[in-house]
Amino acid sequence: MAAYTLLQLLEVAAFSAILLAGVLKHSGAITLLGGGLLLSKAILNILWPEGGSVYRRSLIGYAVGAIYVVGAIVLSRFIG
Repeated sequence: MAAYTLLQLLEVAAFSAILLAGVLKHSGAITLLGGGLLLSKAILNILWPEGGSVYRRSLIGYAVGAIYVVGAIVLSRFIG
């Protein structure tokens, strides 16, 4: 197994653990953080066929994930 593949699997496991911890603690913010991190990782991998460096794809993926998390937390504060 390639080192990069192993790193991605470890990241997904860690992000899933954050998501699960948020659900188990009934914390919307932690749950949204875990979901945002998983969303970021998905976008990073979705952009792979488009080309570009892993740094570029990471920047795009994690920027979208950050926007999602911040927006969802703000929205949940107003609704909940």
